Amino acid sequence: MSYIPLLNRGVIVLYGPDVRSFLQGVITNDINKLNSQKAIYSLLLSPQGKYLYDFFLIKHGKYILLECENLYLQQIIEKLDLLKTYLRVKIKNISSLYRVGILFNTNSMECSCESQVIFQDPRHKLLEMRIIHKNEIKELVGDSTQYERVRIQNLVPDGAKDMVQNSSFPLQYLIDKVNGISFEKGCYIGQEVTRQMRRQETFRKKLYLIEGDNILPNIGAKVTNENNEEVGELRSSIDNIGLALLNTRKSHANLHADGVELFVHQSVYEKKAFK
Repeated sequence: MSYIPLLNRGVIVLYGPDVRSFLQGVITNDINKLNSQKAIYSLLLSPQGKYLYDFFLIKHGKYILLECENLYLQQIIEKLDLLKTYLRVKIKNISSLYRVGILFNTNSMECSCESQVIFQDPRHKLLEMRIIHKNEIKELVGDSTQYERVRIQNLVPDGAKDMVQNSSFPLQYLIDKVNGISFEKGCYIGQEVTRQMRRQETFRKKLYLIEGDNILPNIGAKVTNENNEEVGELRSSIDNIGLALLNTRKSHANLHADGVELFVHQSVYEKKAFK
């Protein structure tokens, strides 16, 4: 077992009589899933259906913990405070008390106590367990490289790293494939645009798994094809594999980014390998 600390993550606690009904009306996922599972992955969208924030919601007794990027933590609190209006919901930043990490190469089971919460990453089973904890973790600190490879190989975007606020549409980033959107629940912010996009046969842009003949350039590097057309850009990567948002209507032959030759892999979803 190895422990990977996530220093870029923080924790918010939500509680009160109206907390579940409040969240149900604003997030992309179905809060009622917490009746049968420990955690869900979800997004908060703009009214235009574009990505604002992504996070995990975790059941913890009478509380709901929200695990998110530190970069957006205060923004999320302010946004939720604005949206809850008169509802009986309390929202507090508890990041000074808790730390966040990943338990990788482990057989750990989901658990919850005062000092820690362990839950399966709801996006993909191969991403294993996440932990929110007070006390020091005695397990060996692991290398995040293996975890990042698993995430990328299974087309799981890292929200704040791969998506762009007020620009990215979640379905183009396959968020529905990683259990981040419910199409059965009631209304939420940005729902109408998301449902309209779902009815499209193809998207103009979509996330792909790519492999390079060398270490991939940084996020944002432009991808060009055999006709020297710009067809997209790189997102997160590790060594020579990464994610790229590519135009689905242009040729993907002979792709390059900053001199690195790129090959597009068949989607794990097209191969029906996602479990």
